[in-house]
Amino acid sequence: MKYESVKINEISVCGMIVELTTSQNENFTIISQCWKNFNVQLRHKKMWQGKDWAKYGITKKIDGKYFYMTAIESAEDVAGFDNEIISAGEFMCFQHVGSLERIKLTISEIYRNVIPSLNIKLDAKNTLAHYERYDYRFNWNDPDSILDIYVPIEIES
Repeated sequence: MKYESVKINEISVCGMIVELTTSQNENFTIISQCWKNFNVQLRHKKMWQGKDWAKYGITKKIDGKYFYMTAIESAEDVAGFDNEIISAGEFMCFQHVGSLERIKLTISEIYRNVIPSLNIKLDAKNTLAHYERYDYRFNWNDPDSILDIYVPIEIES
């Protein structure tokens, strides 16, 4: 798995939020349905992104509950969508290669093995657990599909 430490500028996004459960299988279904609904709304609102498109899947933990947001970059208020800010900061960017079905395995590997083995300190003050960035390299269930997973970290001073 490829990974690197990166500094990210603030990103304004808008999209749809759903609450997750403690079951990875249920969450996969919830998140898949959220993406379907979101993409329908993008078409309905005629929000085409063009060839340099990017979409975000944002996982947050608030008061012990997990939430997932499907989003695109937008500084404007869009009727029916929630607005969020991905705060600027230091992140570890991990590359997921493979079908979307396997993303839960990649995320598990990141948190259970890679982060501890690299002695990375997570940004505990951040409600953002991680976010996925989908772009032209992503192709749903293609074995060569690529997306990036960004985890907020603390940099030792």
